[in-house]
Amino acid sequence: MARWLAAGESAANLDLQPDRAPLHQTSRAWFGQVMPGSWAPNVDSDGVDGKLAGVSAIRAHDPAFDENVFLAQVQRLFFAVLEAWTALKPPLSQGVMASLIWEQQSAQVRVYAGRGWRNLLDQLTFTSAVVAGAVSDSGFDTVTVRINANSADYDLDAGGSVIRGDIKPWDWTEDWIFQRPSTAATAQPGTITSQACPNCGASVNVDITSICPFCDAAVISGKFGWLLTRIDRI
Repeated sequence: MARWLAAGESAANLDLQPDRAPLHQTSRAWFGQVMPGSWAPNVDSDGVDGKLAGVSAIRAHDPAFDENVFLAQVQRLFFAVLEAWTALKPPLSQGVMASLIWEQQSAQVRVYAGRGWRNLLDQLTFTSAVVAGAVSDSGFDTVTVRINANSADYDLDAGGSVIRGDIKPWDWTEDWIFQRPSTAATAQPGTITSQACPNCGASVNVDITSICPFCDAAVISGKFGWLLTRIDRI
């Protein structure tokens, strides 16, 4: 796991000027990239047969892989990743994002925090999600999840004034690409675990990613196994 994570730690140039963004464009400047030598499968280019073949290839070495269970876990990750962004607390998402995209998120959080800005995604709703592509090749399992969501998306300055974006909720769609080593397998059923917070040592019940109620640190169960490596706005 450490080797393939390290492969994604290359630097990325970020445009951190959200005040220049037009309406109906996200403030987020962290999009990541798939792991070297891999690609993001997509039903738009691969067709339904390509997606089904990819899922079958994953199940060939991981019979426990289940699309519905996977999508339910992605929904929880979706809110954890965006909470890390809007709360300006990137440690909350570190355990579920690949190195490059997490470093991009952290860099933009530092810029926002330094300026006294915040991005708000008011009334954020996870509308639906489907597996829009899958492949098992080049040392990686890769699954593209097409997420439909609804929210406002706007930035506040240090004085609480809106400086860009949409204050009214609108529909948006993104492809979130998840990857893991192709030698990995789905964890045993029952994702709830009890473990100690790595920051303060408190006992915490963990479901993929949880927040310690005592110190607000992220606690990762390690049960999911997939990491978010790239986001494409559709």
